[in-house]
Formats: sequence, structure tokens, C-alpha cells
Amino acid sequence: MNNEIILHDDDVVSMDKRVSFTGNATSTCGELIESLKDLAFGESTSQRNEIASGITCKVLLTKGGGWQKGRLRLRLDFVPDEPEVSQQNSSIILSQPELSLDDLRSQLNPE
Repeated sequence: MNNEIILHDDDVVSMDKRVSFTGNATSTCGELIESLKDLAFGESTSQRNEIASGITCKVLLTKGGGWQKGRLRLRLDFVPDEPEVSQQNSSIILSQPELSLDDLRSQLNPE
């Protein structure tokens, strides 16, 4: 099961200040990516502009197929420690015994 969440520029991340790329305990995803660009490229405007649209490159995958041309982009993924609430609720619902139509009617119209 893939439960990764792709973060967007305005999403806020909280982490230990000692490991944060921005030096702050809370930062937006956009701020984190900008700080990563600073670490990688410094103030070089041309390199910073290139990374914004993706760095032109070629990739050789271990599964074969030869070199593939494309762009390398920075992205932050968030992987929750626990499954989403909606996933937990669906498993609870599925584990309940099936009710007959008469049972449902009696629950909806108690007399």
C-alpha cells in the first residue's frame, strides 16, 4: 500500500529545528525546497531557474531499457506513521456483521 502524500508549496512542515533546512521548527514546503536549492546551488540564478523547471538529464534504470531522457525535479513526500482516518473507518465498517433490511428498518424507526 502506497500511503505517500505529495506536499505542495503552501503545506506546513514541523520538524526538529536542528535538522531543518530552513533553520526553523516550522516551514512551508516551498521554503524547504528553496533552502535545498540554496544548499545545492547557492545564489547562482541560472542554476536556480533551471531546477525550477527541472534539470535536463538522462537516466539509466537497473531494469533495463537503455538511457531515457527527461527532467529531474525536487519534490517532498510525506509518509504518515499511521494510516489515514478514512482507511481506519472503512475497516471498522467492513468488520460489522451484515444487517437485514428488517433490522435496518427497526433501527431507523424504533417503536
